[in-house]
Amino acid sequence: MNLRRTIFLAVSLAVVVTTALEGLFDVLGDRLVELVDAGAPADGRVPTWLARLAEQRLVLDLVDIPIVLALVALGAWLLARRLATPLRQLTLATREVAREAFPKPIAVPAGGDELAELAESFNDMVASIQGYVERERAFTRYASHELRTPLSALRLQLERVELGHATAEEVLPAVARSAAQLEEILAALLELARSAGSEHERRLLSPLLADSLAVFPHSERERVTIHNAAPAELAVTHGRLFQQALTNLVDNALRHGSGTTTVRLEAHASSLTLRVRDEGHGVDVATLERVTEPFYRSGSSEGTGLGLAFVSFIARALEGELTLDSSGWGLEAVLTLPIVADVAEA
Repeated sequence: MNLRRTIFLAVSLAVVVTTALEGLFDVLGDRLVELVDAGAPADGRVPTWLARLAEQRLVLDLVDIPIVLALVALGAWLLARRLATPLRQLTLATREVAREAFPKPIAVPAGGDELAELAESFNDMVASIQGYVERERAFTRYASHELRTPLSALRLQLERVELGHATAEEVLPAVARSAAQLEEILAALLELARSAGSEHERRLLSPLLADSLAVFPHSERERVTIHNAAPAELAVTHGRLFQQALTNLVDNALRHGSGTTTVRLEAHASSLTLRVRDEGHGVDVATLERVTEPFYRSGSSEGTGLGLAFVSFIARALEGELTLDSSGWGLEAVLTLPIVADVAEA
């Protein structure tokens, strides 16, 4: 029942009840007067005080007014409470949204009326605004983290030229690679800031894998072993985001692990599964539950604590999944993303 109909019926019911009560009291008053005129007080059928009241007909006609008004006031209070409670909740929740302290979804009133529709639309609006704000915060947070490595590489190459340790011709290829990496990172972050459901270009997995590992120094690339079980001409969507996730997982394994870092790729229907395992000492269960939180660093580990958090954010944005396992030797990260486009023609 909609809100207008509820108010209409409530007012109509109040009018009907008021009229009915007024008529009932008039009938009772007339009956009482008849009993008094017939000598009922003498035979005890009517109390003396009531008989005296019946003699005051005007008072008898007015005594029903406060009773009717009390009942009408009670009904009006119940109706006002029915309207005011969800509106008060909406007001408090709106103030929280203005402070960017996003509240939990407010309770939707029963009945499916306009108030229920307003509550549902408000919850949808808050979820949408919260998503935009989170993507904006994530862009700022992860941009500072992801751009640091190529910028450091650029600075290093420029310092080599300034100190005379290398010529401009020698460092130009490295500068070009770092610039290209910066462009890819910015494009990936912008893609992440937009809706994940929009159209994205398809990219072949094999060159994407090679480009991802090319950003690491040669000494670190020698520690990485690749096992690619995906079809040779497999194409994926969201290639830039996948490249950033792969780079972060490999960098985390090389930085915090030891020995060889093993990378395995498998394709299943529309999903691509990436497994990255290091040969370090692993992490305990308590730490494992928190390593994907932004800025969390276990013990004396170096870094900003954003590498795995960024991968986890990518997984959620693409409706995939990131799981971490440290039950065996070292730490294994398993990233599954529904980004398989098709097998491109050779």
